[in-house]
Amino acid sequence: MTFVSKKNTGRRLARSISVLLVLCFFCGILTSCSGKAFQKKKIDAPEMARILVDSLSDSSDKEELFNRIPEEQRDGMTISEYYEYISVLQKMKPSSARVTSFQIISGEERDALLKKMIFDETHEYTDLIRSCIPVKIQINGFRVSGVPIVIYLQTKADGTVYLNRSWAKSCMELYSFSAHYFEAYANENLTDVISLLSYTQVKEALPETRDILKEKAKEMIRFYSHNVKSEYDAYEIVSIDASHLVYLQPAVLDSHLQTNRRTVRFRSNEEGVISVIDPIESELKTADLYMYYNGRRTVRVGEHAAPSQLESLFGKPLTVSCGPVVEKASSGDPEDGLRNILIRYNGFTITVYGVYHGEEDWDGTYTRFRIWDSEKAGVGPDLQVTDTSWDVLKSYPFADEAGFELKVQIDGEQYQLQIGLDRDEPNSDGSIPIDTLILQRIGN
Repeated sequence: MTFVSKKNTGRRLARSISVLLVLCFFCGILTSCSGKAFQKKKIDAPEMARILVDSLSDSSDKEELFNRIPEEQRDGMTISEYYEYISVLQKMKPSSARVTSFQIISGEERDALLKKMIFDETHEYTDLIRSCIPVKIQINGFRVSGVPIVIYLQTKADGTVYLNRSWAKSCMELYSFSAHYFEAYANENLTDVISLLSYTQVKEALPETRDILKEKAKEMIRFYSHNVKSEYDAYEIVSIDASHLVYLQPAVLDSHLQTNRRTVRFRSNEEGVISVIDPIESELKTADLYMYYNGRRTVRVGEHAAPSQLESLFGKPLTVSCGPVVEKASSGDPEDGLRNILIRYNGFTITVYGVYHGEEDWDGTYTRFRIWDSEKAGVGPDLQVTDTSWDVLKSYPFADEAGFELKVQIDGEQYQLQIGLDRDEPNSDGSIPIDTLILQRIGN
């Protein structure tokens, strides 16, 4: 039989209790860790900005940076989505450039920047835009646009900064669509371009035939093939957010073969439908600076005018009248001052700027032809008031993008053709009748 002293038993009991207390303490810590301590501490705007900016570096460990963002500040964004989002933002940076610093934009500068981004108060991203924190990024490279790179963080109602997943996905969708859009032109794919024309934003959408769409597509392909001298890789993404993507094409030839820059915009509306603002200027043709009568070319806007010439071409006018003196004569004689002279015929008028001494005694320059109700008179060989919007678009495929106002500058003089459409009385085939043609020199 073994005897254990009460003293030893007490010591062992005390030691056991101490061990149990220590174990309980660590269990409490482990329990706390499983509930709270293993959750990452929220990061603030500067730290979130630093993570995104560091991710823009080609050599960065994007997965490690992504994992530094607490899950509740990712809005459900996956690592693959983060990779894709960063790759889109990287395209604002020239390939050889590196980020040198960043700055969080605040105050009035922030308010002004966000206000420019809101083009529709009803847009679903409007409130999200207002919650954004813009981050301006400085690089050691050159941007053709001269516009600084700006990326955006979002904030929750409680002020927590986070990456909004729908914002990032919209940016990715805009970029993906734009890449497909430009690829169609690079490949001169007529079928793809025709399908993409339905996304083009115009001042006023009008019904169009397949033939008109085909002509538009051909003209767009021709423009991208001959006028856009920049390769796609040289296009600069000026800015991107959830509702806008803006490109700059650095080298584009205008109608006078001068090299200019050109902007193409992509927009996403509240339904997620993307539209493209890629206007092609329809320059007024030289042949359309002439008034035609009974199918024959007659007088040209900007040319010298005389009564005998008009009478031989159009017959005796219904009325001839003049307005007040616009420019006084150097002689000081008010009778020799320059004024607008209006010559009226059936269904059209001709305006001359010059000297007026009587209905058959005037001299000047043709400045304006207005045709509203004549089957004989027209502008150029192809346009009459008996035509429709479709006839206009056959001659000028992008007249609708210019609001049916065509211009040209020749020898320092600006000329304009305004085509009025009777939108209240569309034809059964969907075309819109022309109700007026106004050809004029801008400025006397």
